Amino acid sequence: MIYYNWKKIVEASNGNVGDIITILRIITYRITPKNYYDKTFKFYEKNFGGSSFLINPDKLLTTGRAQYSDKEVAEYVGVASYRNYHEYVKTKDTNLDLIFCKVSEDIIRKNRLLEIREGFIHFKFEETTTEKYYGN
Repeated sequence: MIYYNWKKIVEASNGNVGDIITILRIITYRITPKNYYDKTFKFYEKNFGGSSFLINPDKLLTTGRAQYSDKEVAEYVGVASYRNYHEYVKTKDTNLDLIFCKVSEDIIRKNRLLEIREGFIHFKFEETTTEKYYGN
């Protein structure tokens, strides 16, 4: 599990999808830059901690990036940032009520990592072990 602040990530990356993925990799794998020229160097000393969370960031960054676009992965993380961690602790529910999401429903529907069912956004790599997701 990782904790992050989506606003800080977007600001530091200027919304560049490649840089967003680099920051997520730094947070997830605790990457240390090899030298000054390493692409992770410009983000390494910044604090991206926050109250947003991902349960399976490793699975998202490996399997997710192998099968889906980096843009879809970045959108997934952005939408996930609207979830309430304290609610997750109480209920263990990783879904997000559509009412609380400020992202266009069109973006969510086009993202193959997200699904809207019964008014809730479901995250492909955040499912619980008891839920069979996307038929996989």
